[in-house]
Order: sequence, then C-alpha cells, then structure tokens
Amino acid sequence: MPKPGNTVARGYDAKHKAARVAAKQQVDGGEAHCCRCGRWIHPLSPWDLDHTDDRTGYRGPAHRGCNRRAGAIKGNKQRGANSGRNVGKLRRWNL
Repeated sequence: MPKPGNTVARGYDAKHKAARVAAKQQVDGGEAHCCRCGRWIHPLSPWDLDHTDDRTGYRGPAHRGCNRRAGAIKGNKQRGANSGRNVGKLRRWNL
C-alpha cells in the first residue's frame, strides 16, 4: 500500500530520480545484478532502486521482489509482528 503524500515527501527527490536513471542504463544494458540476492536482473523484469536502511543513500538496483521482501521484513520487525499471537502452539489433527 503506497504511503500518503507526493513522491518528494516520501523521499524520492531529484537525487533519487538521477540515481534511478543511472541504474536504468545498467539494467537496460543487461549489466545489473541485484544488490540483495546477487542474481542478474533481466532488462524486462520489474526492479527497484534499493536504498540503504537508514535512507541516506542507495544500494543499487534490486529485483522488485527482493527489495520489497526486505522492506516487509524490516517493517514487520519494527512493528513487532506476531506479537500477541500464539504461533508457537500447533494443533495436531487426527485425520
């Protein structure tokens, strides 16, 4: 779900746009590898410009799934996901 506000308010300013243009040249040329998993990024596959966890710089191009998975893991940890849920007990069904 997108965050409220315009792209600049979310941190995607001119610096981000310039970095994305430079990374796009690598991806379109078939020279980019995902900064998360290290595998090659196909020029026609969706990708994101991954930023550092503190959002002060950029790690490089990443598969869209790799980047968003990393963001979801970080967000879930910050929110304390699974807290309050009893996920340790499993019920054995006799079928």
